[in-house]
Amino acid sequence: MMFIRTPLRGPLSKSARGAVMALGLVLTACSGDSSPADDLAREVAETTTTSTTTTTTTTTTTTPPTTTTSLAPPLDVDDVPRVARTTTDVVLPVLSEVSDGLLVRTTCQNTTIIQPAEVDDRVHVVLDPGHGGSEPGAATDDGIAEKDVNLEVALQTEALLLEQGFDVILTRYTDIRMPLLTRVEIADRLEADLLVSIHHQGTEQFPTSSESGVEVFYQQDSSESRRFAGILVEETREEFSVFDIEWFAGVDAGAVYRPNTNTGADFYGMIRLPETTSVLAEMAFLGNEAEVDLIRSGELQQAEAIALSQAIIRWLTTDDPGSGFVEPSFSLLSAGGGGGVSGCEDPDLGETFDVVEELDVPDEDEEEAQDTGSGIADEG
Repeated sequence: MMFIRTPLRGPLSKSARGAVMALGLVLTACSGDSSPADDLAREVAETTTTSTTTTTTTTTTTTPPTTTTSLAPPLDVDDVPRVARTTTDVVLPVLSEVSDGLLVRTTCQNTTIIQPAEVDDRVHVVLDPGHGGSEPGAATDDGIAEKDVNLEVALQTEALLLEQGFDVILTRYTDIRMPLLTRVEIADRLEADLLVSIHHQGTEQFPTSSESGVEVFYQQDSSESRRFAGILVEETREEFSVFDIEWFAGVDAGAVYRPNTNTGADFYGMIRLPETTSVLAEMAFLGNEAEVDLIRSGELQQAEAIALSQAIIRWLTTDDPGSGFVEPSFSLLSAGGGGGVSGCEDPDLGETFDVVEELDVPDEDEEEAQDTGSGIADEG
């Protein structure tokens, strides 16, 4: 296979993990004998067909053609544990291997030693469900929280990508607070090909359109981030076109960058801080009752997952340039914070061991770890 997953204690196989992630997710858009990911596989995969005929004096036997498809590009693995998943389903960056287990950075940027349930070497994609825990993000009047919708879409996207052989991990699998620095460190330590931060906007008053108002923010200095943003816009608009509603759509709908008013740098921390190619996708609006109705039914989350998975596969396997690019109509100074470490409390990490010996622990940039008005901690 194209991925390495090294079990230490209580391991989950890749197939078992995929089954667990897909459990309870009814993908009604995926009907019949093939899924949307299967359909895309037939479009972009290389296909090898072998036919063998053996003839005797009395009979001719023909073996059925066999078709082999492989979408996931190979990963340069080295069996070094880079990210660990605890027995309580928390994903943490690994700092080093020690005698008692793994020295890890906790969600709130502390350090501890754990015996993980699972470790990752390299992955193709890191999916980041925005917000979580005490930072719910946007919300509807009847209590649908953005953090929950983000997670549901990420889980469904992961299931579709695992089905096609891609190695994928989420920054969080449960409802926990996860500061931006930890999310970024997970992607960078894994040397992932792509980091996709999944969000939904909460604006209640916005222009409407018959076309999706998805906004995908890309890294200004990355042509590959821009290309993926354009592909995701294409796939989202295509998947959403089956819904006959009026979408919220502003002048910045499409593939766009968002500069900081003071510095001109990328505003959102999730695309400014990573070394990994990354985007932040505002997939839909929780302030639009028509879109919220689709979320209540589960249809929109399914469509988003299909669009995200197909865009990721296209980006990894083709040179498609994408489209839907727009110039930003405004810059931002602050989105109100969020995503920082102030007041952060680590969730249950299962059994941990105190760091009692002198260990070389790399420090994160203290200035970046602070909540400031410069957008350092602004999550989107």
